[in-house]
Amino acid sequence: MTKNEEDLRIFVQDALNEWSDVYAGNAKSANARIRAAEKMVTRWAKEGVVLELLLPLLKHEAIAVRFAAAAHLINHGGKKHAVAVLRELVKEPSLIASSADAVLRINKISINSDL
Repeated sequence: MTKNEEDLRIFVQDALNEWSDVYAGNAKSANARIRAAEKMVTRWAKEGVVLELLLPLLKHEAIAVRFAAAAHLINHGGKKHAVAVLRELVKEPSLIASSADAVLRINKISINSDL
């Protein structure tokens, strides 16, 4: 397994565990997972592999993984795909919907209209 494949496995697991931490009230652990993901994505950006690694995750079965991938892709060359996923996630009955809405608003993107 390559370093990027191992990191991608960790990215997926941390995306899942981050929301478990949030629901359990463990913000410290959730924030540590977010920082770890940001470091991975920054390295992937330098290596030019962000799209290759994260685009497939936009179709992942877990909403938390789709959100994590979209939240990073919006600023790393995958904006069109990320926005489409975030707009779908806004409709979900969960805290992730609020986070998806926040990512869109921070990037000054409407939750309803096209880019």
